[in-house]
Amino acid sequence: MKRKTILAISLLAVCMIFALAGCGSSDEAAAGDPQTSETSQAAGSDISFTTTDLDGNTVDSADLFAQNKITMINIWGTYCGPCIEEMPELQMISKEYADKGAAIVGLVVDVPEGDDAELAEARSILKDTGVTYLNLRTWDGFSDQFGVQFIPMTYFVDSQGNLIGDPVIGADVVQYRTALDQFLQQ
Repeated sequence: MKRKTILAISLLAVCMIFALAGCGSSDEAAAGDPQTSETSQAAGSDISFTTTDLDGNTVDSADLFAQNKITMINIWGTYCGPCIEEMPELQMISKEYADKGAAIVGLVVDVPEGDDAELAEARSILKDTGVTYLNLRTWDGFSDQFGVQFIPMTYFVDSQGNLIGDPVIGADVVQYRTALDQFLQQ
């Protein structure tokens, strides 16, 4: 009995560490230097795709990015507690920055095109958190364009589809606002 209690406490501690840090893992994030991941895209890299939103509507990246000076792409998963917890704040940021030339787009890593296993769960999460900003499904080649090793992970893209600045790893609403303010002033 004592052994089961120790095991349960150990497992709980590990789960709490992941919940505080975010979901997923990477050597860079564990080392405390998330901004220098070798697999994450370099600023200036072109992002180009065609995918669908969670309602099945086709979305072309060129059209999407051209609508705003900055598009913040927040990559999340239905299994990620920190991702879901930050969504109401992301919704507030989305409304606050809409008139300033910025948009937030969610990208759900576990709802790829052609696989509806988690689609209902993603829709339910968006409804429960009050999210109305656009959320997209991943596409073939998604991992080639985004070096996602950890979620939530957030990228910033200019109106031409170029990645700008460093990605934000983990849920960090203050850092999102700081980056948006900085990029909108450029």
